[in-house]
Amino acid sequence: MTTIRQVTGDPNEFWSELSWSDLSSAEQDLWTQLGWNEENWDDELDFPEWDDLSSEDQKLWGVLGWTQSSWEGEDDIPESADKSWEELTSEEQAAATELGYTQDKWDNE
Repeated sequence: MTTIRQVTGDPNEFWSELSWSDLSSAEQDLWTQLGWNEENWDDELDFPEWDDLSSEDQKLWGVLGWTQSSWEGEDDIPESADKSWEELTSEEQAAATELGYTQDKWDNE
């Protein structure tokens, strides 16, 4: 049985350094369950840095509880990240909508 490697450090940086072919079959299976495949994994753009976000996007992510420290993995992620769409406040839903989320996209990501 193939195991999943333990992530150390910044998980965004860790996984972004790997191509799809670098992943074990067990890791590919898990990422596939989350909606990833070889094409979108290898084509995925790097996760933007907080400072690369527009001030408007920073404000919208802020409504969802994100700060520069949480965005960069230095602090815990906000509670909103673990909520379903229905659990978000109307203000959080509005911010998520402005960021391009729909209920389906939010609940499935």
